[in-house]
Amino acid sequence: MINRACARRAFDVTLFLLLVLTSSFGQVLFKTRQERARANSNTAEQTGTPSPPDVSSNAAQEETPALPGAAQKTRRTVGAFFDKLRAGAPVTIAYMGGPITAGAGASAPEKTSFRALVTEWLRKHYPNSEITELNAAINNTGVSGGSLYGALRARRDVIAYKPDLIFVEFAVNDTNENETTAKKAIEGLLRQLLVVGQPPEIVMLYATSAKRGIHAEWHDAIAAHYQVPAINLQDQVWAMVDGGKIKLGEFWPGASRPAASLKDSVTPSDAGHKLYADLTISFLAEQEKLKASPIPRNLPPPLVSDEMNYGEFKAVVEIKPQRGSAKERGANWRIEASNDRALPSELLVSERPGAQVEYYFDGAVIGVSYRTGPDGGIIECLIDGKPAPPPLSRIDTYSRAPQLGARIIAGGLGSGEHKLTIRVLSEKNPKSSGNNVRLGYLLIGGTRPEKL
Repeated sequence: MINRACARRAFDVTLFLLLVLTSSFGQVLFKTRQERARANSNTAEQTGTPSPPDVSSNAAQEETPALPGAAQKTRRTVGAFFDKLRAGAPVTIAYMGGPITAGAGASAPEKTSFRALVTEWLRKHYPNSEITELNAAINNTGVSGGSLYGALRARRDVIAYKPDLIFVEFAVNDTNENETTAKKAIEGLLRQLLVVGQPPEIVMLYATSAKRGIHAEWHDAIAAHYQVPAINLQDQVWAMVDGGKIKLGEFWPGASRPAASLKDSVTPSDAGHKLYADLTISFLAEQEKLKASPIPRNLPPPLVSDEMNYGEFKAVVEIKPQRGSAKERGANWRIEASNDRALPSELLVSERPGAQVEYYFDGAVIGVSYRTGPDGGIIECLIDGKPAPPPLSRIDTYSRAPQLGARIIAGGLGSGEHKLTIRVLSEKNPKSSGNNVRLGYLLIGGTRPEKL
């Protein structure tokens, strides 16, 4: 018989040897991985190519630098954009926003606006690359200059041009917007930009106004969810104002006038645009040093809503009559040419009370764009035969000077097909000299399958 004490000692010795061998093998494997990582790093330094991430470890991703006023969370870098520039490849930079991005307040928007100055800096630093600037801004302080309208026009005005870098500046225009609506819109916009096969790098800009109080945190909550970098211009500018380094009158010269408008308190002077440009360039100069972030292959679940991951514009003049003949429609409506790039080349116009347009659409978001004017009339909108929710229910198109107008229902209509009816009313604004209604686009949005 086997002596139990001897067998126990033999088992203990065997177990000890196994533990020693396992430990030694683990140390060798760890050293091998370290050596491989060092070799990859050395190769990257020699070739200028970023080394691949070590998938065997949980090493933290390189973060966007903690700049004053920039969001202090782990965000993507825009290193991929600078890799293209260093390679001498052609790039397109899109600027999407409201009047500030359009250059309002600048003496020469194509030369002295922050947009023009940032593009100029990039062209000087990378003369071997062909740099195309895409001005996708709308010079309007109303709904059409904000993120809600922006989310619906993203595919038409930006994505179609396949930009490499996009600056998004809507925080100022969203000041008077509902928080949930603003977050829905920004989320829909970002998801549309990120879901394409080769997504652009995105930078959020949070500008400010002479009244302060811009809700940058609304936009930044969404940006952080998608790891999109941001520049909080508001915090940086007001730190300088409070510190006595700049004066309000120099930044917003129109805001001190007795009859100052909202636009006067928003649009900066040439000096203000230059400061915005300097802060943006400072951010880019730091980003220039960083490695490119991997292309996102999966989007996280929506933080607020996915009701605006799709947007479509339908020219009202192209809609066929749903009832009656084209001749009958011709008696009520006429066509008027338009040279406003934010509207179709032809507007559908009527001054006849009761004249109406009907259109069936599939989506949770619906709106209409139109041209206002001193002879503008009033329209009412119905959805599925019932009064549409505000702000689409009743629209007064009067204004002292012609401009782009838009009204949008930001979701909540439910899935499936709906019927929109637009009808001219007999009543008008007392200040209006006429009853003309000039319709531009139907704005349709909703949820569509997303593919990465």
